[in-house]
Amino acid sequence: MDQTALIAELELATKQKESTSGIVRRLAEPGAAAAPGLVAALGTVSRPALWGLRDALRLIGPAALDAAVAARARAAKVPEWWELGHVLRGFDERCIPGYTAALSHPMKEIRQQALWGLQNLGEAAAGTVPEVIPFLNDADSYTRYQAENTVRAIGAEAAPLLRAIRRDGPSSLRRHALTALALIGGADSMDERDRRALERLIRVKAAQDTPDPLPDHWWLAVPGATYEGLFEAMGLHDRIPCTLSMGLSAMGSDATEITDPDGTRHTAYRVFVTPELDGWRLIYADTPLRQMTWSPTDLINRLSAACGQAQFFYQDDHSDSMVDAGRRRRRPASQVLALLGPRVGGRAHGVGDAAQRRS
Repeated sequence: MDQTALIAELELATKQKESTSGIVRRLAEPGAAAAPGLVAALGTVSRPALWGLRDALRLIGPAALDAAVAARARAAKVPEWWELGHVLRGFDERCIPGYTAALSHPMKEIRQQALWGLQNLGEAAAGTVPEVIPFLNDADSYTRYQAENTVRAIGAEAAPLLRAIRRDGPSSLRRHALTALALIGGADSMDERDRRALERLIRVKAAQDTPDPLPDHWWLAVPGATYEGLFEAMGLHDRIPCTLSMGLSAMGSDATEITDPDGTRHTAYRVFVTPELDGWRLIYADTPLRQMTWSPTDLINRLSAACGQAQFFYQDDHSDSMVDAGRRRRRPASQVLALLGPRVGGRAHGVGDAAQRRS
């Protein structure tokens, strides 16, 4: 059956809610020869059939990525730009070299989709870090945003390579490597010079911070004037300065297993304390609160005693909720952040104004 007939069969199967996996495999069987026709069909099929074409192109691999890049580059705007975007960022590890090459493409949108594709591959894309980190200083704000997401998605797997760049160069990448280490929480294992450089970088970036909407998690709030009492009340230590974006990034993985010298294992949690805005600091401790590592009622009472007032915000399936202890005031209007990182071998994981809490 030719390609056109197979695409029609795919369309019919999606309408009848039948399995399409066999059709997708048959569409991909011709390999590279099938890619241009599948890419050309992206804008002609229904949305459910589009996902089947995307999956067939993913099975084909590098040749399909090349065909999608060529189609996107035909003009500044092509009718299938939305569909092509989904295809471009959806390939597997075989296409890492193609994504790396696309980072040098003259078209900004293709560079952004390549960054997004590497983000989707996460740790598997760690080897592309030297090509990714220059985009952290790109003139285009969305490209910078996508590069930050990519570095965060690669995560700790990138840390050894980033530290090597800081130590051995090339010199053109050293500053970008420091920014990337800050994003992934790689302050541990830095030498003292890099730690000082990281702290300077954080202070510069923190001065330019603009609050963004915060995740729908569990939050505590205490008055900014008395927030220092929270660290002892919550049993936190190893405070490290951080920016808003760094703190939120670190909270994407806020629990880790650590081993003491005697072999005893513990779970350690990062806790993110915001900078002060409008007189309040928020405390992001989603995982330990949800796991009841602390009893929220006991904790809010201890925080109220230490800070003069404490509030606890959470969402259930029906509404926002708030528990208030201490003097009642208006609800906090803005947020700011700092981070607490678990200690391993005497050093802290992550970045932020931070500390460790053991379970």
